[in-house]
Amino acid sequence: MSKKKVDKHPVVHEVTQTARPRKRQNHEQKQKDKGEVVVKWIFGVLFALSILYIIWSMYIA
Repeated sequence: MSKKKVDKHPVVHEVTQTARPRKRQNHEQKQKDKGEVVVKWIFGVLFALSILYIIWSMYIA
């Protein structure tokens, strides 16, 4: 056997350097999507509560 090692796989730090920006971008996109869903739910609940308040105030008056 020869004493030279043959690199069959890429070096780990080279792989992680290229994977990190993509991973960060995917994570940011997921956070953006989840944030939009949460904002829609909040506004939906506020709208439903306002409708209930209008109905309640009509019932009381």
